[in-house]
Amino acid sequence: MGRTSCCTPTTSGGDHQSARAGLADRAPFERHGNGHVDATIDWCQIPAGRFTMGTDGDEAVAGDGEGPARAVALDSFTIAASTVTNAQFAAFVRASGYITDAERVGSSYVFVLQLDDEQRAATRASAVVGLPWWRRVDHACWQRPEGSGSQIRTRPDLPVVHVSWNDAQAWCAWAGTRLPSEAQWERAARGGLDG
Repeated sequence: MGRTSCCTPTTSGGDHQSARAGLADRAPFERHGNGHVDATIDWCQIPAGRFTMGTDGDEAVAGDGEGPARAVALDSFTIAASTVTNAQFAAFVRASGYITDAERVGSSYVFVLQLDDEQRAATRASAVVGLPWWRRVDHACWQRPEGSGSQIRTRPDLPVVHVSWNDAQAWCAWAGTRLPSEAQWERAARGGLDG
């Protein structure tokens, strides 16, 4: 597998090509009356304006578009106030029969502090080179966040995890939404602060 930036979405799509088709003009997480999106989603209207995107700090990864700092102007847009929950993702899976990339692969990467001592020891050799806090865990997926023996039944309102860009695109296509652009997400996440 080739080396890519950690947060850069891939454009190859295979089975997920239809999930991306026709969504470019839709507002992120905007309801389109198809009944799929949970009515409990809190929607935020972000006003049009300019903001400073990125940073000039040492922590910026230029390959991920994190720097240099630059002025960006955006039109007004609507965005969900929080991420998709386990319950919302489960509704999508029940309705569509969708299988995530992590489920197909049979593993995913888990933050080491989410693992118990036995799992930490067992996964030491699977740590990502240069990022030892990520461990490959067999059977980790959205339904089993820490692998075998874990489950989401008591976490319906927590954000869904182990969801790839392809999986997120498929959820958005089902829900009649789209992901925000990087600039939209950063403007919303800054909460009106500049820099």
